[in-house]
Amino acid sequence: MKKILALGLGLWLAGNTASAGTLSLQEYLKEVESQGPDYQSAQAAVVGLEKQSHQQDLTYSPVLVASYNHVNDTELPNGFNYPNMQTDTAGVSVTDKLPFGPTVSLGYAFTNYNATVNSQLNQIVINGVSLASVFPTSEYQIAPVVSLSVPLFKDFGGAQTSAGVHKVQYQLESAQKSSAFQREQLLYNAKLAYWSVSLARAQVKIRKTTLERSQKIWEWTKKRVKRNLAESPDALQAEASVRLAELDLQVATEAARSARLQFNRYRNLKDGSIAEDLDELEDSLANTHVHIPKTLPDRLDLKAVEDTARQQKAAYDEAYQNVYPDITVNGSWRGNGLDPNYATANSTAWSGNYPTWSVGAQFTLPLDVFTSSTVADGYKKNYESSVMSFQDKQLEVNQEWTDLENRLQDVDRRLAMATEIESIQQKKADQEKKRLEYGRTTEFQLLSFENDYNAAQLNKLAIISEKLSVLAQAEWWLSTDLHPTQADASGDN
Repeated sequence: MKKILALGLGLWLAGNTASAGTLSLQEYLKEVESQGPDYQSAQAAVVGLEKQSHQQDLTYSPVLVASYNHVNDTELPNGFNYPNMQTDTAGVSVTDKLPFGPTVSLGYAFTNYNATVNSQLNQIVINGVSLASVFPTSEYQIAPVVSLSVPLFKDFGGAQTSAGVHKVQYQLESAQKSSAFQREQLLYNAKLAYWSVSLARAQVKIRKTTLERSQKIWEWTKKRVKRNLAESPDALQAEASVRLAELDLQVATEAARSARLQFNRYRNLKDGSIAEDLDELEDSLANTHVHIPKTLPDRLDLKAVEDTARQQKAAYDEAYQNVYPDITVNGSWRGNGLDPNYATANSTAWSGNYPTWSVGAQFTLPLDVFTSSTVADGYKKNYESSVMSFQDKQLEVNQEWTDLENRLQDVDRRLAMATEIESIQQKKADQEKKRLEYGRTTEFQLLSFENDYNAAQLNKLAIISEKLSVLAQAEWWLSTDLHPTQADASGDN
């Protein structure tokens, strides 16, 4: 018996070393947020997915393309050819896909030719003019370009492009809300860990007191047996009560050790010791206020499932566009300027006196229309499945909220009953203590009544812990902000 008691007290003292002050629940949650890898991982996922969700903006963002090429072409002199020609080509263009379908491009092209004339042409002179001087050796060609492409059937009005954009957008938003829901669940679990340690400490303390009383009752009974005032079975019953109290203390001590490990895991500490004092459960319940609305706002996990259904709808719309033929009308205008002088060539190009117009159309028809249709039907089935999953999730969330409201009412009733029982047991023990002072009862009876009072305390603490868990779960489900700030909730519990 002494070995078991020593072991239990040793484990209890190992987890409750020198106090380092009181650690409130809010302070503990701040440690979880700043040190806990699970929470930080979920928060990083929320932030990362939010930033990724902007990638669909790139679809409609202008794209700048600039290029430059230098060509040095050297050939053997042959007749009227240029033995050496150097060409510098540069261009810049801006292309933008508009949300309603068309693609617009604005560009500017620059080409500079520098050539060496065949020296043999210098020997040919006509009317005093060398034939070599007739061939130009340097020219600038300038060409501003405007082009427009408009889909008339497939992707008409930007339908397919828009569907592709929304598909990615809803996918990322769904993942972001799922991560946010998991992040809030981690805070919920951290609250349970805090209250579990507080409950375990109270249980160990009460179990220790109960064991001490049971030992006194056993010693008292053994003395009565020696005096032939009680039978041997009475002593055996008292001893069994001691062994049971030892077992209860051992179980409570082991539970406290596990609770400490879980408590420290959420704040990224490896050992199982907690130097700080924690708020007692009664104080935690008095400081916990959660407003319970009549109608539950859309939970983050429900929103995530809804976004998944939207993503599947967008994927179906995008795939269905592949069934249609592609008819695209395109047109372009290009100015032309050519002159040995760059300024003259540039001015001529922008004057519009020598334009090049281009108008055309392109028709594309997928020959395997049946495969495209089959693929689109597959996406449609996925969409229908996601809609049914969303409907089932709505029912699940509503039922869980109804069950939580019922549990809160039930735990309030049981807490009121347990509080009344505790009060009765306390009065009974106090009155029995006065009776003992007057010699109208026995120490055995008083110790038994005090154990009954301790049992009522344990029952009440367990129900308080249960109510705190229900309130924390309600607060978790009511957290609908992707980026909430840590603050004390207010309202009615």
